[in-house]
Order: sequence, then structure tokens, then C-alpha cells
Amino acid sequence: MRVGEKTRISKIIKENEAAIDVIASINKNFKKLKNPVLRKLLAPRITVADAAKVGGVTVLEFLEKLEKAGFEIEKPRKEEQPHKETEKINQVSKRISKMDKEKLTTLDVRPILAGGTDPFQAIMTSLKEIPSDGTLLVINSFEPIPLLNKLKTQGYAYTVERPKDGSVHSYIYKSGEAIQEKKVEAAEKMTFVQALEKYTGLMKDIDVRHLEMPMPMVTILEEVELLEEGKALYVNHKRLPQYLIPELETRGFLFAANEIDDDNTKLIIYKK
Repeated sequence: MRVGEKTRISKIIKENEAAIDVIASINKNFKKLKNPVLRKLLAPRITVADAAKVGGVTVLEFLEKLEKAGFEIEKPRKEEQPHKETEKINQVSKRISKMDKEKLTTLDVRPILAGGTDPFQAIMTSLKEIPSDGTLLVINSFEPIPLLNKLKTQGYAYTVERPKDGSVHSYIYKSGEAIQEKKVEAAEKMTFVQALEKYTGLMKDIDVRHLEMPMPMVTILEEVELLEEGKALYVNHKRLPQYLIPELETRGFLFAANEIDDDNTKLIIYKK
């Protein structure tokens, strides 16, 4: 397999699972890829270039590690120098050190996830309660990329720090500038009834209500990637999963929802 800076980590691992150990040897943060659940959630989102930044190495150094594992590599045209990446890390450290500790609110979402609950509402409630010049520190076991990308469209910025204990600290604060989301034309969207009529007999039915977090999201993302052209995924869920929405949009999918009650929501997910 030929790999380059834009190759998804998920494709590399799918080609050869031994690549997990190679990637994990680059930086301790990548050891999370050994966890099947986190691997399914994170690997499809990360390219070689992204992973190199997280690992604090150049793209070329990352690719050369993969080359030793038997992959054919495509060298980047322009290679970022290690000192530039170090400079970025230093800037992150400086910003964190300058934060007013009295205006820092901490929310550890790991117990919430362990209890099988989506921490989205807890995070949004905490953000509403902090002062305009305050910062919310979200502690998690992995970087909540879909949520952070969503918050950028609402005028927030964030800085991520990875302590030695293996946790991930996301410092979220008001940036004053909202990044505009790409709007999907209304004509492309369907109501739940319209989607039900269009895809009757063309849907795969799954039930994720019994699964613990983050398995509902992992399962749904796995299933939509297997959808054949012209077919849809019918999902029985407890509630509308907020983390999932931006992730579906990023991957080119739309959805229609029917929220029956607090613990029963039906989703029909289909390709744009």
C-alpha cells in the first residue's frame, strides 16, 4: 500500500494491523489506537499529517516509520521543520500558563461517559455558566474532535494539552469569531416521513439503545460507511446524538430524526 500525508490512519491499520504498534512507538498518545473502541472512533478522522502533529514529529519521519513496516511512502512536497512544531507546542503551553485560574471551570466528563451518558449537555451547560472571559477545561480520555469542531462554529476556540497521565485536557474559550458551517440546501434535506417513504425496503435497521458510550456513535459510523448507493440506515437510539451530527456532515451524510420521547429516537441516515 502506498501512503502519504493525506492517507487516513484507519486505512493504514486496515491494510496492516501491525501498523498500530509502529504508530504507537512514535508517541505515547497513539497507544490509544490499541483500544478497539477508540481506534474505530478516532482513526477515520486522522490523516498522517494530523498524526505527525500530535506526535511532535515531521510528516517525513512519520512516513519513514511506516516504510520500515513495509509500506510504500509518498514523500511530502513541503516538509515542516521540527522546530516549527515545537514552537506551536510552546505557544500552547504559554497560553495555558497565562489563563486566569480563578476564571477556569473544570469538567471531568470521564465519569459521565462511564455511566453511559452523552456529556454534550453537561459541556454546553458549563459553557453557558462560565464568564465571557472565562475558560472551560474539559477532561476526557480522548480529544472530542466532533464537538470541538462544532463549537468553533459557535464562536469558541480551544487549546488541547495531553498530560503524562494519559488524559486529554481541552481548554475551551470564547474567540469572538464563529467559523461558518457549510449549509446544506433545504431541498437536499428530507423530513422523517419523506425519508421513510423514499427508503422503505432499502434500509438496514440497527438498535444502539443498549450500548454504552461511546459505542452507539462508533457503531453508527461503522455502519454508514458500509451503506450501498441508494440505501439508508435506520437507527433506534435513546436520543439525538449531538456528537454524531457534525461527524455525519463531515462524512457526507444527512439524517432525519423522529424524537418519540426522552428515551426513544429514530434516525434515518442517508448519503447526500
